[in-house]
Amino acid sequence: MLRQDVKYHEEVIEAEFSYEGYTVIEYRRSFTLSRALVNGRWVVYDGNKLLESSQKIKEFEICEDFYHESVKTWINKEKYLGLFSNIKLDETDQLKVVSKKIAKSILIHDVKECREEKVVNYVRYNDLNFSYTGEPKDIPSIVEYLKTTQAQLSSPSRQVLTESGRLTFILDSEIVASIFHYIFRNFLNGNSPKLKLNEKISSEITIYDNPLNSFSPSFSVFDDEGVKTKKKEIIGDGIITNYLGTLTSKYGEAGNARGILPKPDYFSLEVKHGDWSLNELIDESRGAYIAMGVKKSELIRNSIRITPRSVIKIGQGQIFFREIAIPLQELVTIDAITKENRGVFIDEEHGGVAPYIRMKVRAILY
Repeated sequence: MLRQDVKYHEEVIEAEFSYEGYTVIEYRRSFTLSRALVNGRWVVYDGNKLLESSQKIKEFEICEDFYHESVKTWINKEKYLGLFSNIKLDETDQLKVVSKKIAKSILIHDVKECREEKVVNYVRYNDLNFSYTGEPKDIPSIVEYLKTTQAQLSSPSRQVLTESGRLTFILDSEIVASIFHYIFRNFLNGNSPKLKLNEKISSEITIYDNPLNSFSPSFSVFDDEGVKTKKKEIIGDGIITNYLGTLTSKYGEAGNARGILPKPDYFSLEVKHGDWSLNELIDESRGAYIAMGVKKSELIRNSIRITPRSVIKIGQGQIFFREIAIPLQELVTIDAITKENRGVFIDEEHGGVAPYIRMKVRAILY
């Protein structure tokens, strides 16, 4: 039987800014629990209670301590507010920033304790988001980046999309990461995978889970079972090569456990870049569309639905329509991947690095 004592502590500074002023709060929260792996399941128990099980668990490389450099520069509320003295907002602008100093530790069998500390920052400017692990002092430059991005995406629509069905799209990094977010979590989960190992689902695209991406908000040197993390190929040249596994999952090696009662999940999704330059790809895609950003996304059966922030028809300008659908079977139409890639926000628990890709998607009109 595997026994673990888990401790988690956050120190949080949370501030909201608008044209009229700001509000700021500072607080702490913690939890401690004891759990044990019994008959293939994690259970929370009273540490004084004796649990017995003959459960044999997977072999794994045990965790080690890690302290991120950002912890050394953690600041108080007053200095935090000073970071934003030069940020100017318009009357319609809203800005929310949250910084967390996070410490977690796992004690295994009363013998080995691993501790990790880091600072994670979340920035929301209107409907754009950004998150990263690192020093809060970088937040003002992130805000300026989001303001520039907002200005680029806010030009008025020139026309309404009149085409429908399967169309050629260039999808930006944020949309690409969102697509594979759903594929990783819903189809490559080691508890109940829906795709087979060695199954080819796409053209030659390679995707990793990299918990050791030190800029990602989900950076971690060990998972929530105390297993040492590593960069892991999940899709190689379009073929399923691995599953997200835990100590208890039916499939997949351990190292992707997340949560109080751990379940398989990825940390930071990284898509390998290709050979095309973005300008070259645009020049070679006349009459196609470019979709940028994610306002909303969901998985409906085997189709990922995305409402982009902006869509441009190459050579004609911005257009307006409802959403795009990416059925899993359309992944085989990926025929170009750019050299350029960028870090993107997926959600507060997941980061990503992805290039632009060209493929067939289904446009859905109003």
